[in-house]
Amino acid sequence: MALVLRYVGVVDIIKQKGDVELRKYKKDHPFAQLSGSDNIIAFTTERYKKQPLIVRGPGAGAEVTAGGVFSDILRLASYLGAPS
Repeated sequence: MALVLRYVGVVDIIKQKGDVELRKYKKDHPFAQLSGSDNIIAFTTERYKKQPLIVRGPGAGAEVTAGGVFSDILRLASYLGAPS
């Protein structure tokens, strides 16, 4: 059985806790089938306990993400008192 590794953000509403974990998935799992800048979210709720609700779509891509991170760094630097 071939497995793939994926970094996954996990939010537990009941425990009010969030983590990023490295997890193993079978190749037929939706998380294992992502490519490029795809994003995916799985909602596990009372209603979707046996089969989580999956939302999948394109992400922003490397250039847009890098621009956003750079903008956040500049905003943080300004907040911390760096000259503009």
